[in-house]
Amino acid sequence: MTLALTGHAVARGIAIGRCHLVERNELDIGEYRIGVDEVEREIQRYRNAVEAARRQLEELAGRVIQNVGIGAGEIIQTHVLMLGDSKLQDSTEQHIRREFCNAEWALQMQLEQILSEFRSLDDAYIRSRGEDVAQVVRLIQNKLNEEAADKPFENMPDRLADTLVISSELTPGELAILHERGVGGIVTEHGGPHSHTAILASSFGIPAVMGVRRAQALLREGETLVLDGGLGVVYADPDEAIHSHYHQVQRITRRFKKSLEAIRDLPASSLDGQLISLQANAERPAELQLAREQGANGIGLYRTEFLYLQGAPPEEEDQLAEFASAIELLGGIPLTIRTLDLGADKSTDYLDFSQLRRCTNPALGLRAVRLCLRDTDLFKTQLRAILRASALGPVRCLIPMLTSVQEIRMVRFLLDEAREELDARSMAYDPDMPIGGMIEVPAAALAIIELAPHLDFISVGTNDLLQYALAADRVDEQVAHLYDPQHPGVVRLLRYIFREANASRIPATVCGEVAGDRQYTRLLLALGLKDFSMHPGRLLEVKQVVRETDIPKAKAALTRWFNTTSTETGSSLLKVIDDSQRSG
Repeated sequence: MTLALTGHAVARGIAIGRCHLVERNELDIGEYRIGVDEVEREIQRYRNAVEAARRQLEELAGRVIQNVGIGAGEIIQTHVLMLGDSKLQDSTEQHIRREFCNAEWALQMQLEQILSEFRSLDDAYIRSRGEDVAQVVRLIQNKLNEEAADKPFENMPDRLADTLVISSELTPGELAILHERGVGGIVTEHGGPHSHTAILASSFGIPAVMGVRRAQALLREGETLVLDGGLGVVYADPDEAIHSHYHQVQRITRRFKKSLEAIRDLPASSLDGQLISLQANAERPAELQLAREQGANGIGLYRTEFLYLQGAPPEEEDQLAEFASAIELLGGIPLTIRTLDLGADKSTDYLDFSQLRRCTNPALGLRAVRLCLRDTDLFKTQLRAILRASALGPVRCLIPMLTSVQEIRMVRFLLDEAREELDARSMAYDPDMPIGGMIEVPAAALAIIELAPHLDFISVGTNDLLQYALAADRVDEQVAHLYDPQHPGVVRLLRYIFREANASRIPATVCGEVAGDRQYTRLLLALGLKDFSMHPGRLLEVKQVVRETDIPKAKAALTRWFNTTSTETGSSLLKVIDDSQRSG
């Protein structure tokens, strides 16, 4: 009988093959006491383990860069950086000295503290970085106890083209090894769509489903599996109907991918001749490179939070180096750098923001521009780095979570101060660097007419905007069904934003997940959007829809929907617009 298991859809694609269960050794992390005279020796044992872990990861990163690409190696290098994090190392060593305990236990205590802080985060993307910390700690613990070390791939075949690997979890390094062996697909019991492993699986094109509870207990070694990475479903012992259906889906998918390749170098022009700008959201070199390969018109959202998740806040020169590298990689297309979008829900000790404290509702607390305007030294360091980067290529500065004109004035005042400081140091910058604001709060959306005169462009962050407008967290499975981009109130809010931005003659972009979901492309075009920014892997899919859309027909259908007096619901809106494209 067919068994269907569900999880997070993290990397689309269909995989059909045999199940291989990864066996992992669970390390017994026990506590034992050491003598005063053994403390320094225990600390040295810990440092040796860290160094051994570093050598292993750097060797793997080098091999992956050579065989797979720079982007994959960069993600593995993230773990190398975490090994050198002073907060992790110093706290572990202090625990050994204070408690006279073994290194494994001290490291485990520090991990549990860090993970408890990450679990309290409101931002799912940042929260998922806790998985990276846990993976790095496990690697160090393996090095501390080599005899019982976890060696999951010891008995795994070298070639895995017809194999679906099932594991409790996978690190980015382990996934890179599986990719080298040609794995057909992966299923993990833990992890989610924002993890580095998920990002890497998507970049590699490996169909993947994560967060499948009890997968290892319910699936059997060698049995036939069908994995649907788009739906987040795994079928065990599929019947003939499922088997036949997915073989057909594979054939359709191959044809679909070929059709996308055929339009790679063609413009994103609608049937009625309107040219649409398709940009990409990015963070690391792998995403920047993919954006260029897929023909992005620019980077509409470059996140900077990763710079602040490696211990103490980064210095101006460190940030400039990252921005300069991105500008060089992009080869002349515009880069929109979003300023720090962390908040009061983030770890105070781990991130070294000692002035912050936890709040009851992090989504409504001290975050994004509110945090930056409270810690102006932290903010101006980043502003100076962004300004200096603007001298190296086309750069725009994007301010997250604006709600008022007063905030924009304060940001511009700090920018003026940053320019004066750079002038005093005879450092170059673009004096006309565009300044934009993210519209993520309903109050800001309804105040576009007041905000617009003070901004050069706006970017609509639909993820947060919908969360606030619908009072529903999209990652909370209890209320996720309420998170609906087709809700009439949301559609009207978006229409108002685009209409007022156009009237104020400032460009408007959507950079939330809706922009990269092809089922919403025609709706956004009908609402008047001309500038999309999305994950680079979605660019060609959205371009295809744009090229097959008559925008005036879509707008007319949307107008009829707005004006209807029937009981027609929001859930039918997409069909109404799609049907308009088939009418004469």
